[in-house]
Amino acid sequence: MNDWYDLTNSLDTNVPPLDEVSRTRIEKRIRAALPRRKKHRWLIAAIAAVLVLTACGYAVATGQFSQWFRQVAEDPAEPEASEELLVGIGTVIGQSQTADGVTMTLHGTIWDGNTMLLSLTLTGEDIPSCLWERVGAKGSWLRQSETEMRKALSVQSPHMTEEEIDQMVDAIWKDLVRFSHLEITGTRDDETGSCYLLVKDESRCSLYESNELVLHLENLEFHDMTIAGPFEFTFTAQQKDATVRYTGRTLLAHREGYDIYVTGAEVSPFHAKITYELSVPLPEGQYDSEAIHSATVTDRIRVNGEEYRPANSWGGTIEQDEDGYIRGSAYTGSFDRIVDPTQVEALRIGGIWLELDTLMKGPST
Repeated sequence: MNDWYDLTNSLDTNVPPLDEVSRTRIEKRIRAALPRRKKHRWLIAAIAAVLVLTACGYAVATGQFSQWFRQVAEDPAEPEASEELLVGIGTVIGQSQTADGVTMTLHGTIWDGNTMLLSLTLTGEDIPSCLWERVGAKGSWLRQSETEMRKALSVQSPHMTEEEIDQMVDAIWKDLVRFSHLEITGTRDDETGSCYLLVKDESRCSLYESNELVLHLENLEFHDMTIAGPFEFTFTAQQKDATVRYTGRTLLAHREGYDIYVTGAEVSPFHAKITYELSVPLPEGQYDSEAIHSATVTDRIRVNGEEYRPANSWGGTIEQDEDGYIRGSAYTGSFDRIVDPTQVEALRIGGIWLELDTLMKGPST
């Protein structure tokens, strides 16, 4: 038994986390590491099985995501308690770049379909002494890569020439960069002296699904210094849907001349959303959209008796079909802490608490 432990400990396996694990690849590495004598198939298979199990639990065991994203953990005092939830929507990236004596490392990203968060670390002799502060980021952006943009345009508009695609990409790229608004927070790690950056981007669309992305950071303005950069990372964020969905039709509120019914709800780790409809058709254009919006504002959730509210604004959509029926949606901004969607009990809509058990839980697809 001691020989078995010595063997496993001496192997240079460098087991990667989660999706990168391959039994076949691990077995090949074990075969190469074993001494050049008869190699027992049962021993190779046993060691590989242990390493596969170890790798599958790697992210949870090391607590890497809860360290990278401790600012949004359910309990900042015990961030490791949120590790499994963070891993569920996380992607390990692990890229580093150095400019002007400062090394920036993009550890990973978490994405719930609406809010993307990226964790980075600054190391070096000349780094900011930030404790907790918002960081200016003029000229910084997070966008779909130019390669992906060209690919999408060629599929959507096969009649376009290469020159026309070049012109279109140039115009789109400039607009996307100009309207990219990243929210960046800097915190200091007292143990290592490093500066952690949490980058937030909210798109409310499927822009990032299966797409190659580019994060460009330059002119990062802290209270005591500016880091010019630039730093640029190209990566792909894996889509891992953790949204819990509800369907049904439950009365939300009575209004003069009509009732408002909630027809569905979605809760993700950082967001909540409802869909609704009015009970009767209204004359086209003759309805008070502001009154409807105020009645459907979704501004809070309740989790195990505790209320959460978004860290920023909320919004919604409203439309009228040809028969005069009004339908719409209302969504929260992102919450400042991650929540377990399966533990959300109720949503506050227009000042009224909607218990989710009045709806039917649907598949998380």
